[in-house]
Amino acid sequence: MDEIKEKIIELAGNIGEGLGLNRTTCQIYALLYLNSQPLSPGQITKELGISKGNVSLNLKKLEEWNAVEKVWKRGHTRALYKANEDIEGIVYSKLQSGIKKRIDEIRKCFEDVRNKINKRKGKEKIVKKIEIIEKIINKFEFLIENLKYLKNNEINW
Repeated sequence: MDEIKEKIIELAGNIGEGLGLNRTTCQIYALLYLNSQPLSPGQITKELGISKGNVSLNLKKLEEWNAVEKVWKRGHTRALYKANEDIEGIVYSKLQSGIKKRIDEIRKCFEDVRNKINKRKGKEKIVKKIEIIEKIINKFEFLIENLKYLKNNEINW
């Protein structure tokens, strides 16, 4: 693998990890994105120096994200993989699902907290704090609902 390709794949892993994604998943996506031809799991294993099991698990994850697709080629007994080149769409989709998942967890937790608070005296202070956090959560929900508009409108810097 040449030095430039290696650096880009490493960068993809760092960015993904910084966003709370699996480093290896992002590196596999970057490798597939940079290759003009689809790759087999064996080729990915060899290029990145990771185990076949690790490649298999991460390809499944990338398929769930609609970030890669299987390609069948004559002469190959197994599927090859190529990247969905709509990086922006993949990122927005992942952001939406990630934020929504966390919001759902927070809302469930707050429901449990509210049930416990209602049984206590002097609850006004904590209720006000929760209301502030809920306003922030509402803003995040607004954000995920409107990410599609940001994706569809090019911003000219």
